[in-house]
Amino acid sequence: MKPFLVFENGTTYTKAQFDTATKKYASQLKKAGYDKTCRIGVFSNTENVFKIFGAMQVCSPVIIDHTMTEHELSYYNIDIWNDILPQPRYNQCNTDEVVGICSSGSTEKHRIIPITEDQYYRDGLDNNIQIHGNITENDSTINVIPLWVCIGFQTFALCYKTGATYYILDDPWKFWPSVNPTFIIGSPNVLRGMMSPNVLYENMTIRHIRTVGAPMYKDFKIEAQKFFNCITTDSYGVNEIGTISIMHYPQKYNSVGYVLDNIDCKVIDNEIIVNNFATGDLGHIDEDGFLFITGRKKETIINGGWKIMPYEVEQALLDSGASDVVVFGYDTVYAEVVGKIDLDLLKSKIARYKIPEKIFYVESIKRKGQGKINRKNLLDEYKQNRKI
Repeated sequence: MKPFLVFENGTTYTKAQFDTATKKYASQLKKAGYDKTCRIGVFSNTENVFKIFGAMQVCSPVIIDHTMTEHELSYYNIDIWNDILPQPRYNQCNTDEVVGICSSGSTEKHRIIPITEDQYYRDGLDNNIQIHGNITENDSTINVIPLWVCIGFQTFALCYKTGATYYILDDPWKFWPSVNPTFIIGSPNVLRGMMSPNVLYENMTIRHIRTVGAPMYKDFKIEAQKFFNCITTDSYGVNEIGTISIMHYPQKYNSVGYVLDNIDCKVIDNEIIVNNFATGDLGHIDEDGFLFITGRKKETIINGGWKIMPYEVEQALLDSGASDVVVFGYDTVYAEVVGKIDLDLLKSKIARYKIPEKIFYVESIKRKGQGKINRKNLLDEYKQNRKI
């Protein structure tokens, strides 16, 4: 029988074997008194996927980035299930919550975003991709996005629901061609990482690419489609809503496609409002009905699907030697810094993906009269001067 889950060391699980392995974790939770109003934190190490799906049968597992520092964990007020199962805490969530995702979200506040039964079984990204990409048990993908990212969890869930094979590689960025995946879900930065000149992609097995997290701008879209020999299906969504728009044919460069029929999308004062939810993203809908994303009102940086708040990175930099700092970016983290950063100390303060890709050391940071700074203008300035 075709495996559903394959580890690099050769260990494989059919869906039936996977379900059996999850039951022991569900049994432990039931015995301890957990119910559907309880949450339990589970680290996102790939071997913990059994524990996550076991917990889903009893309560709501909150998938935790295993690289989070203690300071970052304190935002979420959640007990972690390591070797010892904590005592249950009741009334932490609604009974229709299937899983929780840690995120700063579009509200710029650290919180747990629930994936509800409706989202998991009917309206989620994985269901949307299954419909538009026609994913079946004959397909396969790889672990380029970690489970604690909403997109990463939903990619795994898509394989679980359809019987497609999910490969867990130690270095998916380098060795992904060795397993001949047929579909990829990821941001432009994910695709860029897979397109290393050292990667020998010769079999041309990928038939469906769904991009999320940021627009596919023209030059890179052309480059990616040529590399993968596959048209990219670009889309836009937020954790709180799910998929908002998708682009099949015709395609228009720099757009994230047409708004889905079941979505009420408006642009008010340049901000995208979806089902009365303020996304914090800036954009417009053109005369042909294509949606474009032009920036972020609240300056959230999304790197590979991971939402990063500039103020959080700024505080970590200040705690690591900076006397003044400003963090900026769109889908990559940059920083202007006055002073000298202790990188080892910085790595202990924030997760790896939040550390700036480039730090620009300056004598002073130009601010307005009230000490404010326009991060978008700063990003544009660096782009114009070809520094990034």
